[in-house]
Amino acid sequence: MREKNDKTIKPPKIKRTRKVRNLNIGILIIALVFIYMVVNIAVSLRKEHLSVYEVQAERMAFDRRTEAVIIRNEQGYYTDKAGYTNFYVRNGARIAVGNTVYSIDESKNIHDYLSEYNYSYSFSTSDVNSLKNYVSRFGDNFDTDDYSDVYELKENIESEILSISDTYVMEHLSEIMEGQDKTVSFNVVKSENSGVVSFFSDSLDGIKADDVGPKSFDKTTYNSKNLYDSEIKEQNALVYKLILDENWSLVIRLSDEQYNKLAGKSSISFTIRDDDFHVTQKCSFFMKDNEHFCKVDMTDYAVRYLKQRFLDIELDISDQEGLKIPTSSLTTKEFYVIPSEYYVSYEDENEVKYGFTYMNYDKETRQTSYEFVPAECYYEDKDKGVVYVDTKDFEHGQYVYCMEDETLYQVSVIESLEGVFNVNKGYAIFRRIEMITRGDEYCIVAAGADRSLSVHDHIVLNSKLIDENLQIY
Repeated sequence: MREKNDKTIKPPKIKRTRKVRNLNIGILIIALVFIYMVVNIAVSLRKEHLSVYEVQAERMAFDRRTEAVIIRNEQGYYTDKAGYTNFYVRNGARIAVGNTVYSIDESKNIHDYLSEYNYSYSFSTSDVNSLKNYVSRFGDNFDTDDYSDVYELKENIESEILSISDTYVMEHLSEIMEGQDKTVSFNVVKSENSGVVSFFSDSLDGIKADDVGPKSFDKTTYNSKNLYDSEIKEQNALVYKLILDENWSLVIRLSDEQYNKLAGKSSISFTIRDDDFHVTQKCSFFMKDNEHFCKVDMTDYAVRYLKQRFLDIELDISDQEGLKIPTSSLTTKEFYVIPSEYYVSYEDENEVKYGFTYMNYDKETRQTSYEFVPAECYYEDKDKGVVYVDTKDFEHGQYVYCMEDETLYQVSVIESLEGVFNVNKGYAIFRRIEMITRGDEYCIVAAGADRSLSVHDHIVLNSKLIDENLQIY
């Protein structure tokens, strides 16, 4: 018994357990909501938002200014020997066959003697008026940024005075040379054809209307020359030109905007700004090197512009009211094209509906039935006699029926129209537009076009961010 009592009694082992924390559902929900909000904010910041644009009216002021090249039926005449020339006709004078045009002095006798001889003459009224016209035109067109006009005025006056002087010398040559020991040794050249004399020459001599292109208007390669001078002429040098008839042409360079405004017209009106001369004439259009040109044939007034190759033109183009919309709003949509006679009206319970009469064929009963189905016409082209309807309204190859002439038409032709998404009703509806002019950021479309836009309509700013019929609010 004692041994039993002497045994040491060990204390019992205590097993430790982890304390389980209670999960707070409220905190978990708040954390999930917070994470959701952070993710949505991050996505929203990176995503482009759908914006709405209000259509505004815009008055378009077209650029009416442009330039034209003069085309003449001209023929050049050349010296058969070298020498000093004296002219006996003026620029723009009309001459007949056999009239004296100029003399050429090989020995320089006449030239030196006349340079030293003192003689006087008086300007006639026509001489004074001619000089006044040069000064008047200079004053009307002078631009402080273009000093070349001053040199042109100087050249014109010198040429005119030289012409007056040479004409006087020719008329009084025998009187001037009377009693002198000088030997009169020179050749007189007479005209081989009739026409208008021109002493203007340039790098575009002989150009034809078919030759005109963008390079013809390049002033960096263009040069002109006044042939009416007292300098020595080399053999075979161009000495004067004849304009053989009154028929001449203008080839007017057009911008894309100007062409779009004038295309399809058979006549054109414009003002030649050089002298405020207004012209209305028949015209024709052509294209060269991706640029538009307009050819205008003229029958009078060629002599007014003998010393010019280029004319400053102002086209008679009126301003136009349009609608200004962002280029980013543009989109395209495909439509079935169906003849207009198949698009009919149907009165149902005092309500007029528009649509098409479908032809249905039952293979089992072999019976044909007709059913009116309402459909929206997005655009009617009255010139072509067709309507444009949504491709979702038809199955490809579906037949529509015309009751008036009892004919069928198989729906198959598809064309695309350009337009925008109108959101006036809170969802995207396609509306076609008629483009007038297009820029990088904005374009101008026609106002009042059928089934199109109006001022203050609301459209989607970026058409790529939405599909048709989707609600935006």
